[in-house]
Amino acid sequence: MPSRWSRTYARHGCSSSRRRPASAVPGFTLIEVVVAIGILSMVIISVFMLVTVSAASLKDSDMRNTATNIANYTVEYIRSRNATLDNPLGQTGSAGYPGLIDLGSNPVGTTSPTYAAALSINTNPALPGITPTADKFYSSLQGYVSLADTPANGSLSSEDGNAKVVLGKYLDATPRSVTRSLEAPYVVRFPLVSGASGIKNFTALTGYNGYIYTATTGTGTFGSDQHYTTDQANKAGARAYTGFRVLTQIVARSSSAHVQYYDVQVTVFWIVGSAEHSYSVATEIATY
Repeated sequence: MPSRWSRTYARHGCSSSRRRPASAVPGFTLIEVVVAIGILSMVIISVFMLVTVSAASLKDSDMRNTATNIANYTVEYIRSRNATLDNPLGQTGSAGYPGLIDLGSNPVGTTSPTYAAALSINTNPALPGITPTADKFYSSLQGYVSLADTPANGSLSSEDGNAKVVLGKYLDATPRSVTRSLEAPYVVRFPLVSGASGIKNFTALTGYNGYIYTATTGTGTFGSDQHYTTDQANKAGARAYTGFRVLTQIVARSSSAHVQYYDVQVTVFWIVGSAEHSYSVATEIATY
């Protein structure tokens, strides 16, 4: 039975337990919420930036590895085309060797048009250490694709935005200066042929012009290269492509009438974002 004191507490609306003060109820003030959101936002942004930078770095690393393989393959391909006196590689006559068999005095005929003739660096080598003149310097820019074995004649090849097909042969279609009016034949054939099994790692986009935009015109060991341009108007077109493109530069060197060695440089270009990247390898290829 309730005691007298219990009845008194009940009559005044009291109980034996104490109520928690309103100020002690758990929660966060507005300032605390804003600060927490700010800290969380900084963490999320930092993580996002780290992931973005890591992805871009990984892509560039992967592209550079591919470019390295392309450059090394190109050098070895050129080395394999080096005919010597004791190994003419099927060539006939003294004009075919020693030297690179794809750079003879006339591999694609003498009939019109005149650009069907090739540069005669095999029979007109430059002295060692001398910047070569136009007739002693070879340069060709091509996309990393498998060219067809029997190309059809036409203004431009469907496989490569840099290629012009004339008389069933691939020629470099980059515009030339007056002193470099002869088109350079392609010396590099990448593995496989065109079609489903071919390499298709270059696409010329709308406005592509076949130049390399840079601060110089490529002067130096390999002479003034017609593929380089400093014209701002050509910048966008020079980078309007996806995949890889390959610049091959060759100078025949000799202190006598026959080629003794070649200075060879292969540069592979690719686009990441809006910037063009490149990887180069240079070597000497001896002949005798």
